[in-house]
Amino acid sequence: MRNHLKTSSFRLKGILGMGILFSLILLSFEAVSTVNIKSTSMIRSDFSGTNSLYIGISKEMDFKWITSQKDIGRYELISSDNKVISSGETEMGNVHEVSIPYSVKEPVIFKFGGKNEPLYSVKLRPAPKRENDTFKDVDSLYVVGDVHGRYHELVSLLQKAKIIDAQTNWTAGKSHLVFLGDLFDRGNDVTRVLWLIYKLEQEAQENGGKVHLVLGNHEIMTLTNDLSYLAPKEAFIAKSYKKGYAELFHPTKSLLGSWLCSKPSVLKIDKNLFAHGGIVDLGTSSIPEFNHTVHTYMQSPVFLDLGQKFTDSIPHNKEEWKKMKTFFYDEENPFWYRGYVVSDTLETQLKNMLKKYKSEVHIVAHTPRENVSQKYGGKLLTTDLNEKATQLLFMHRNKNRTTNYMINKDGIVTKLE
Repeated sequence: MRNHLKTSSFRLKGILGMGILFSLILLSFEAVSTVNIKSTSMIRSDFSGTNSLYIGISKEMDFKWITSQKDIGRYELISSDNKVISSGETEMGNVHEVSIPYSVKEPVIFKFGGKNEPLYSVKLRPAPKRENDTFKDVDSLYVVGDVHGRYHELVSLLQKAKIIDAQTNWTAGKSHLVFLGDLFDRGNDVTRVLWLIYKLEQEAQENGGKVHLVLGNHEIMTLTNDLSYLAPKEAFIAKSYKKGYAELFHPTKSLLGSWLCSKPSVLKIDKNLFAHGGIVDLGTSSIPEFNHTVHTYMQSPVFLDLGQKFTDSIPHNKEEWKKMKTFFYDEENPFWYRGYVVSDTLETQLKNMLKKYKSEVHIVAHTPRENVSQKYGGKLLTTDLNEKATQLLFMHRNKNRTTNYMINKDGIVTKLE
């Protein structure tokens, strides 16, 4: 176990509402391809590097990024054996785009930026298959609840917990790190958060560890075009590319969208059962069966229209739409359920559910509390916070005994009682 076992008290601030006039921002950028970001109300927003990177994966690879000043864009696509697949420059502007007739069959590096700005690098991997959802023999396990686009807070928290270093590289060895959904909405740095987790996944795997991402209700909302909580900076990125925001994460036409849709909605590590909201009954006999259903539904054109409020203009079979809408938006499914956290009378239900899925502890997010905490004699652990990305759960297993701790934003560790 890591060498941070001190206790401390601390205050948390309630998360503030965005309070920003969304419509005024959009009206400011009618000519986004030529707009000078410095002259707009987005002056304090950082769009460089992975803050704004979009990669489409249809017939070609479409790359889009934004530089902080008008500049000539530069790019290189480099193979794993360091050969240049494609390179070049874009026209002067803030918004840059290039299409490359290439399909990722093995890892490649994409470098991008401007003539007067640094080149940033991302290591891209082939489009993933559906992720495994069951793991065994994990000794050190870290869990982060709702992040909601708070990149800087997340990075600081992971650094204080010694999971990443000052350059955001993985340093947690063979440990597993679980993100329990709701990376999207509210905060302004969702895209950058996604690319960070994408990077950490590969680095953890190379070191014998693992990064998991469990889908939450805000992933479902965004992918189905319910943009009720979309932050202004993220909206500006989509507007700059002349796309709807949900298009940036299309399940089959975007690299990040394809990656997201490969993730499980329910995860089991040893006897620990993870879901964003909470599980009443999956309606299936096994966790893989439920995750397979989610993955299959996400590939359907019907899925993309589930955010619609009315069925009149939907070009799909109405019964199929209603069935899928109920599956993803029912208040008792794993994306939305809050019962275990808000109630103290559901111990029997929780025990029966855990028994059905051969588990002992249920770990959830979705319903915010002041601290990472445990309920029902330790059978339920909660990770969502009023102040997002300021604490995480650390589960340390020594032989057959697991001890649970909270690590706060100062790196101070407190045993959960």
